[in-house]
Amino acid sequence: MKIVRDGVEISYKDEGEGLPVVLLHGFPFSGRMWNRQIAALAPSHRVITPDFRGFGDSGGVPSTVEQLAGDVEAVVEHLELEPFVLGGFSMGGYVAFRYLAEHADRVHALMLLDTRAEADAPEAKQRRYAGIDRIKSEGPDGFLNDFAKLVLSPKTVESRPDVVAQVRQMMEEERAESLTGGLKAIAERPDSTPLLGRLKMRTLIVVGEDDKATPPDSAKKMHEAISGSQLVIIPGAGHMTGIEQPERFTKALREFLETV
Repeated sequence: MKIVRDGVEISYKDEGEGLPVVLLHGFPFSGRMWNRQIAALAPSHRVITPDFRGFGDSGGVPSTVEQLAGDVEAVVEHLELEPFVLGGFSMGGYVAFRYLAEHADRVHALMLLDTRAEADAPEAKQRRYAGIDRIKSEGPDGFLNDFAKLVLSPKTVESRPDVVAQVRQMMEEERAESLTGGLKAIAERPDSTPLLGRLKMRTLIVVGEDDKATPPDSAKKMHEAISGSQLVIIPGAGHMTGIEQPERFTKALREFLETV
């Protein structure tokens, strides 16, 4: 299914019935990263998984996280989702924060999944721009091969080549301009830390024990700042908890949703 915003087609899946749950994917993936969670949650919830512009079946090129949050709002308005649960993984969490800055009153509950509220430090921003330069000069393949290993725990990389291959296969590589646009949007995102103390909805925070991209320390800071939030740290996982430890990850989501 698709809607059109500002002349750009935004694609989304809408499956199941019950309390709506909107799941926002990470970089450089698409809504297809949620297939396992859709299968587990759709029997009891209505699960909506948009593709950010430039990824999956959506058109256009991403430019800012605020733009992507606007696309999410367009889908929410089109489907008349109120109230609903908002969940964001990694970049999806960065977009969720920008959505909450404008529309927190519409969100019934929140799931922050391997993400963080802080803006990029200068060295992290520099690494993202180096990635942009590499994609422009070499093409996406080498960057994505390295990125796939970066987002997995060292144990996974060493002993589970099938998971490494799965993550690499899930990555979007057809449109280099979407990858560079996404990296720039992430690098230039604002600090969302001031927003945390104002969030009053039920909140689940999930992070992999070995997550280097959005580490447990960042998750703990969000947990401390969001009153009444629940923190789940999943062992045996790096950044890709939903792929490295899918049963534990999905169980955490399902149990949280049963309480809201």
